[in-house]
Amino acid sequence: MSVVEWRLRPEPAAGVEAVVLPVHAGELPPSLSPVFLAGSGFTGAVGQSLQLPGDPVTVLLGCGPRGELDRAAVRGAAAGLARAVRGYRRLALRPPSADLGPLVEGYLLGGYRFAGYRTAAAEPPDQRIDVLAADRPEARSGLFAGRRLGEAVLLARDLVNEPGGELTPRRFAERAVEVAAGSGLECEVWDADRIAAERLGGLLGVGRGSLQPPRLVRLGYRPPRAARPGQAARSARRIALVGKGVTFDAGGLSLKPNAQLVDMKADMAGAAAVLGAMSVLADLGCPVAVDGWLPLTENMPNADPARIGDVLRMRDGRTVEIRNADAEGRLILADALVLAGESRPDAIIDIATLTDAAAVALGRRIAALMGTDPALTGRLQAAGTRAGEPNWPLPLPDVYRGRLNSGVADLVNYTIGTRHGTALLAGLFLREFVPAGLPWAHLDIQGTALSDTDDGEWTAGATGFGVRTLVELLTSGG
Repeated sequence: MSVVEWRLRPEPAAGVEAVVLPVHAGELPPSLSPVFLAGSGFTGAVGQSLQLPGDPVTVLLGCGPRGELDRAAVRGAAAGLARAVRGYRRLALRPPSADLGPLVEGYLLGGYRFAGYRTAAAEPPDQRIDVLAADRPEARSGLFAGRRLGEAVLLARDLVNEPGGELTPRRFAERAVEVAAGSGLECEVWDADRIAAERLGGLLGVGRGSLQPPRLVRLGYRPPRAARPGQAARSARRIALVGKGVTFDAGGLSLKPNAQLVDMKADMAGAAAVLGAMSVLADLGCPVAVDGWLPLTENMPNADPARIGDVLRMRDGRTVEIRNADAEGRLILADALVLAGESRPDAIIDIATLTDAAAVALGRRIAALMGTDPALTGRLQAAGTRAGEPNWPLPLPDVYRGRLNSGVADLVNYTIGTRHGTALLAGLFLREFVPAGLPWAHLDIQGTALSDTDDGEWTAGATGFGVRTLVELLTSGG
């Protein structure tokens, strides 16, 4: 991946190939001919760009109406710029706002490409960008925060874009160890024997159909104590994050059709989002303690897969009858939710590519949000809005709870014979494994984990959705 270096300078340095000038809609440069502008199609809309010949080249960057220049507009403009100037090595940029964080963040996200396994893929050149602003602490802080947040999202994207045959549960766990070592995180990995000893029947039941044994990763972040005598200690608030980590989901014995299998390497996007978010907590000065739980497995029809009608015993001792082997995410999340709840955090948040119903309801840009605590879900919704990752609350109606009853076990993992309310039923199932009275929220990112096209700061493929929401929530106090 190419490297982008950011510098603060009062004026462009010698050797700059292009100078980027922000332009607001309705405020086009008077020196340009209206006929020329009309022919170019440039209006100053967010993310548009127009290159004018010269030495250096002048790049006009559309930032939308001046009165609507918020963080989202800056991110979108920077993402469009990144795609437009990919071939330049040296640029100078007059920032559209004093807050440089979303500028750097949007540029990194918009310029991302997963070259993957293309043998002839041309790597874009490394770039140096002179940001034409005073070298002040808040400017340096903005550049740093934007870069680290962008890198966290790119970490999640890289993981989700990896083929399932490469990013097995074992390899994901190894990657988590590497990230933790470089991020100041505690990290512990449980192998299949430890998972069995800890009575994680859901994770074992899903994983037994794969030749790749499951793993469970526990991550921990602890904020530093007071740095000086007399300085108040940081908040003791503690949040648990749980991320679904099905590294490839074939559906088990409820085998998916081929058209659905194409995207199933992305069924660990929740776990990737948790790892990405936690990788920057220390650098961004997160004031709350965070525990991360990543249940990792494949859902395959090999080996000795769970059969329809089998009964699994979960971590808390309750039993679940398998009615659909492709409703596996809730089984591994249930075990992890029990584990997370045992240490009595102040709140639990899980994030998962869980149900197609959530994507049908809310489309490809908005995640589904459910939970037991209105204050927590309200903070999550606000954090998603600020981060540019909107989510929308759905109910958890008790009137549907009876549909989870089993004739042979405590619960069923799926309700046969209905297409209605399936996202809500999945949420109700997860709620069963959260301790009573403990605030809990569930983000279903099934529709938002992948993008078909470049769209603003999203690029085709994995989006890294959820990383920015979690970081925004946690760094603002949880």
